[in-house]
Amino acid sequence: MTRPREISIRRVSAEETRPLRKAVLRPHQPLAARIYPGDTEARSAHFGAERGGEIVGVASIYPEPRPERADEPGWRIRGMAVAPALRGFGVGRRLLEACLTFAADNGGGEVWCNARTTAAGFYRRQGFTEVSAEFDVPDLGPHFVMVRAEPES
Repeated sequence: MTRPREISIRRVSAEETRPLRKAVLRPHQPLAARIYPGDTEARSAHFGAERGGEIVGVASIYPEPRPERADEPGWRIRGMAVAPALRGFGVGRRLLEACLTFAADNGGGEVWCNARTTAAGFYRRQGFTEVSAEFDVPDLGPHFVMVRAEPES
């Protein structure tokens, strides 16, 4: 059984996130679906969970406020994926922590995501709250907008 301590979290390129994005999040979609707006923006960051030289988890964070709060600083998490065999070992939590730390270190603000309903429990356990009704993303299924407020100073 793999333990999280055997897995390291590091910054990766957008390109390095794409194989796992496809395998886990968009297996039936074309290459273009793995490339997200903002992937190459200088203020964006991508993190990979690595085990034995293999990327087994990914998450990306972008300087993008929630549309309802466009005048305030904000960060969007996208492309969060962990290899199915390694779920439940804290890999996703560690990737999310890397994203939250990056946002805080780069000006802070609200952190949000469009979370699949099947992942909503994970985000709730990490301090996120649903702020929308369930909605459908074509070809991906039901989602919620979820937010984690900036920690109080």
